[in-house]
Amino acid sequence: MARVLFIHGLESGPTGHKVRVLQAAGFDVVSMQMPCGRNAVLRDPVLWLIVAAAAAVVGGAAVTGGGWLAVVALIGVFLLAPFARAGLTRRMFRRSIAVQQHALLAHQIDVVVGSSWGGAVGLALLQREMWCGPTVLLCPAHQLVAQRAMAPRPTGLAALPPLLAKQVVVVHGRQDDIVPVAHSEALVADSASKLFLVDDDHRLSATATKENLAAWVAHAFGSRSL
Repeated sequence: MARVLFIHGLESGPTGHKVRVLQAAGFDVVSMQMPCGRNAVLRDPVLWLIVAAAAAVVGGAAVTGGGWLAVVALIGVFLLAPFARAGLTRRMFRRSIAVQQHALLAHQIDVVVGSSWGGAVGLALLQREMWCGPTVLLCPAHQLVAQRAMAPRPTGLAALPPLLAKQVVVVHGRQDDIVPVAHSEALVADSASKLFLVDDDHRLSATATKENLAAWVAHAFGSRSL
């Protein structure tokens, strides 16, 4: 039985629908909760440090300079907010990668499957040489994560060694209204990786069946059966 490391999406978790479908397909699934998503951000002490610092700046400006200086401080806080959000995104992404790196070290993994945010994390594991095996990326959000983090756009799969790139399968829904299909097309361009375009949405609600997931994993292994 092949062991899958499933990397969940931004607002999903280790007991989501795709994990259950992979289990129904006969895989032994390892899935770890990552510190990502709205709830994780709201629990992050760094966020509250930023909020406290912003409140202190505005409050201090109001005390020392009156209303007009407080307004100036508020404008400054507003202008700096995108940079704070980008910093929090980078922190969340680094911590998510660390969780999956630990999972790879703690378990004997045969294949990595990442969905959306998890697809971006899975790609980072490959590019940082933390993982060098069969990989399935479902509607990977690598470019969106980079944009929100104000980070450089990730390199494509063509930058990987050809034998490794050949083990990467990317699946993307043509009706995906969150991650553009063009992002996956650019990711696999000029590489040995395979892109499957399916008639589905971002969640792959209709096509992420146990039969299809098993077939996509098998393709990453380079065979029709495991």
